[in-house]
Amino acid sequence: MTKKFLELFNKCDERLKQTALTHSSYAHDKNIDSNERLEFLGDSVLQIIVSDYLYKHYHKDEGRMTKIRAAFVCTEYLATLAKDMNIMPMLKLGKSIAGKPVSDAILADAIECMIATMYLSFGLNKISDTIIECLDIKQKLKIGFEVKDYKSILLEFCQNNKKKVKYEITDVETSGGQSTFRATIFVDKEFVAYGQGSTKKVAEQNAAKLAYNKLTKVEV
Repeated sequence: MTKKFLELFNKCDERLKQTALTHSSYAHDKNIDSNERLEFLGDSVLQIIVSDYLYKHYHKDEGRMTKIRAAFVCTEYLATLAKDMNIMPMLKLGKSIAGKPVSDAILADAIECMIATMYLSFGLNKISDTIIECLDIKQKLKIGFEVKDYKSILLEFCQNNKKKVKYEITDVETSGGQSTFRATIFVDKEFVAYGQGSTKKVAEQNAAKLAYNKLTKVEV
């Protein structure tokens, strides 16, 4: 699945390829362009490719399609692909983070930059199938891919039991340009659980899962 993705990327414009793999920390050290603009473009290209595929092949309502799309374009999923492709040695990282564990956010951003590079080199039509295949969307939908939105599950439980749930980002740790967020959940103003993640959304989802399990004694 990922082999075709790398093969297509390697055929791209060389200048764009180098920029796609240049993290902002390295760009700052060398006073060159980083991959941030490509990341902006790649995020949008990825969204439209996945949206187009789901619209044509996944006949569910808008809410369901939104959740499915989010699962395929989220940081964790893209980072997993990056690890499978072993793109870490390809990345140009600055002195501030060189030699340290590379965060999921950096890996996911790099995938989006690579997608933007493919788009600029070949256009949308020529890259869509390769990206869909790389994401393994067809197979996962075929076997009944499930998305669990733990925040929604927890909210529904609390509403049914006339309880109020509140999220707070209570801590952010940054090391070598990598951030870890801690989300704390209060139900009826009482602490229930906290979760951590590379983004606020991930931290809140992890916290919601733990909170629901604790309140119901049922694992989701």
